Amino acid sequence: MPFKKGTSGNPIGRPKGSVSTTIKLIREHISQAIDGNKIMEMLDKIDSPIEYINAISKLLPYSIGKVKAYEEVEEIEPMDIKITFVDSKGEE
Repeated sequence: MPFKKGTSGNPIGRPKGSVSTTIKLIREHISQAIDGNKIMEMLDKIDSPIEYINAISKLLPYSIGKVKAYEEVEEIEPMDIKITFVDSKGEE
């Protein structure tokens, strides 16, 4: 029996932060296709520490997944500021 238009078969949906089966399979295939020994061999050829760190930081999201950046914002009370202009004679 088909669902009514606009109605989901799973109203709760997939839990937030969970990875879909497709993404899991893609990551698995990519990790199998990449030869870890070859990558280590290439990384060992990099002499500059800065270039090495840049290479690692670019490869890292592919091995552990990308994480969304967030920033905590602290709420503060608004402040009243009063500015008084005084001329050179000392008068307001």
